[in-house]
Formats: sequence, structure tokens, C-alpha cells
Amino acid sequence: MSITVRHVLGHIFWGGEVRTAVRDLAPVVLGLTPFALLIGVTAVRSGVGAATGILSAPLLYGGSGQLTALTLMAGGAGLGAVLAAVGLVNARFLLYAAALEPGFRGQPRWFRWLAPHFVVDPTYAMVTRRRELPGVDLDDPVAFRRYWTTAGVGLGVAWTALTAVGALLAPVLPASSALDVAAPAMFLAMLVPQLRARPARAGAAAAAVTAALTSSLPAGLGLLCGIAAGVVAATLTDRSAS
Repeated sequence: MSITVRHVLGHIFWGGEVRTAVRDLAPVVLGLTPFALLIGVTAVRSGVGAATGILSAPLLYGGSGQLTALTLMAGGAGLGAVLAAVGLVNARFLLYAAALEPGFRGQPRWFRWLAPHFVVDPTYAMVTRRRELPGVDLDDPVAFRRYWTTAGVGLGVAWTALTAVGALLAPVLPASSALDVAAPAMFLAMLVPQLRARPARAGAAAAAVTAALTSSLPAGLGLLCGIAAGVVAATLTDRSAS
């Protein structure tokens, strides 16, 4: 066991890939800060509790899914409904995982089992953009492993800490604040650069139209329908283009 731990830690804390991942992660964390604070505030004000909000941060490791779970739990939804909704919201990660699969190929077993937990919007965007920049060859399995582990663990620690800060600030923040628009603003900021690709445009259009048409549905189901429609449209468009 000690040899395995030293082997894992050596891969995490050594190499230029780690420094590059930390530099790439800094602006991402800054952009995610309002969303993480919003989730901490939501956990407290919804009555779910600060502890649940904070613990769900590293366990769910996805802001949209976490916010969905907290909202449904506050509304008294059952475990099955919560799990189904979170699965639907996070369905887009299947597309990310398919695109990232070459980086996980030929990796050690511990990495293949644990590292997919970190497949979320920010880490996918970091890897996608980093492949277009000089400095780190992410086609090299060792370099990818170090970069991905640093980005994933670093993001998880920052996200959990910021969620805790949001929970602590909940009692002193006004009932209506700029945090209310944090989630939509963050997703728009992440979406716009991706609209150059045809599947992304198709998915965004389908999601927007579907969400608008189903906006009258209760408990945020319209948003979930929009997400599902966007994932399907983007997948079909990508397949037709290939």
C-alpha cells in the first residue's frame, strides 16, 4: 500500500504538467466562485442544511447536478426522483467522457477507476483548450495523468471550500442578490466560446427552444427537458457530421 501511495503522490506533485494545470485552473476557479457561493447559500436557505451542501460538493462534483439535487430535496422529492434528475442533468458528461477517452486509454487501473469522477465542464474545457496550446503534450499518458489529476483534485478542493464559504455567508447576504444570476451567467460564459462547432450550436438551440416551450412545467422540469433535448440534438448532429 505504501508503495502505491508514494507512486500516486509522485505523479501528482512532480512535473511541469502540475504547474501548468495550476495556472490553467486559477481563472476557472475565479469564474466558478459565484456559482459555488450560490450553492452554499441555497443549501442553507432551502433548509437542506450547510453540512449537506458542503458534503455534496465533492461527492456530486458538478454544480448543476448539485444545485438540482439540493432544490429537489428542499421540495421534498424522493431519492429516486433526485437521482433521476441529477442523472439527466449530468448526461452531457457522457459526451465529454467519450471525447476524453483517448487520454484514459492505457492508464493505471487506479486512474481509470478514480479519475472519471472529475469529468465536468471545467476540466473538459481545460483539456480541450490545453491541447491547442504549447507547453504540455497531453497525448503522453503520464503528462495527461498528472495534468488531469492536478486539475480535478484542485478544482474539487476549491469548489468544496467556496461552497462552505457560501454556506457561512448565507445568514448575512440579502434575500435577493447578484448571486441569483451566477449560474446562468457562468453557463453562458462557458457556452459562447463553444458555439463555433455545429453540434454545440444545434444543442444550444434545441435546449433553448425546449426550455422555453416547457417553462410552465413545475419543479424546474422545463430546464431538465431543455438539457435533455440539447444533449440529444448535439449527439445526433455530431454523428451526422462524422
